[in-house]
Amino acid sequence: MLQLLPAIVVAAAVFIYLLSFVPLPDGRMARSVALVERVAYYRICADGRTVAWFGSLGDSLSADGLVLPGDSAAVSRGYANGVWVDKYPFFPSCPGLMLVAWGDSLQRVRLSAAAAGPRAVVERAVARLAADSMPRVRRLGELDYYMRVHNVNDDGYNVMAERAAAERTANAAADSLLRLLRGASAARSLTVERVTAYTLLYNDTAGNVCRKACAVLAEDMSGGFALLQTADREKPSGAVSLYLHQWLTPESDTGDSITVAAMAGCASYGYSPSVVRPVLTGGAADGRGGHDVPPLLAPDGAAVFSRYGWFEGLSMGGRIVRPCRFGYGLKHLLP
Repeated sequence: MLQLLPAIVVAAAVFIYLLSFVPLPDGRMARSVALVERVAYYRICADGRTVAWFGSLGDSLSADGLVLPGDSAAVSRGYANGVWVDKYPFFPSCPGLMLVAWGDSLQRVRLSAAAAGPRAVVERAVARLAADSMPRVRRLGELDYYMRVHNVNDDGYNVMAERAAAERTANAAADSLLRLLRGASAARSLTVERVTAYTLLYNDTAGNVCRKACAVLAEDMSGGFALLQTADREKPSGAVSLYLHQWLTPESDTGDSITVAAMAGCASYGYSPSVVRPVLTGGAADGRGGHDVPPLLAPDGAAVFSRYGWFEGLSMGGRIVRPCRFGYGLKHLLP
């Protein structure tokens, strides 16, 4: 009997793996996706101290929208499509896991370059602020002159007074920022980082939109995916986790029908959810690893299923990212 034990274990493992290919009906497809709010900004740190925030990386690694630390003007807010995932088939390990596409490939490339050469980012920021200082001083001088030769009884005086106050505040902030960045240039340790916070949005049993914080377990900068876990390590009631098959993964041929499950429109400008409602959209595979469902209905991170209800992968830029991309047990993502 003991001699048969290895064979029994292997047979049981194969049986469990094959069971994970059970097709999903429409309702379970829809419950496999989630809506995630993403808040992000960039920061420059010198010797472990944050000296500046900014909104995005521009051409030539310019820090666009530079502000003092804590200024919300640098913070961007958007929404992403998430997919509930399991590390192993039929094994309750690491509950509350989600894969989320974190967008803008150009920003990912620029962030990689900025992280490798942070001093160049700081030098460009210092040069830009220094070049802007003279125009700022000139504008402030013109406004001060107006305030001296006019009084409150003149038309437009109050408007100009408000503008002068705003210019003085902006000029003081720019001078402080310039001093901080010049000091950072001499720091031994200098980093440029992207700070991202994710929050799950879901409906409770009464249909109200609820929020749940998520921890970032890993961010795959080359592939554009983030692996999240809810703070309480639990899924909302009814959520369905998908197993990311590494072998025998279904793949549709040209013209085969597919179904995309997604929070339609979540990546669109101005999207503001009043209710969390997944949408199933039919389409076709193109036979080259892609599909024909438009981005509005298949945002990055949407789940793609075959016509038989088998999970094929995640949509990214109109392509289907196969589950094997993430490795067995998510080993290509988890540290």
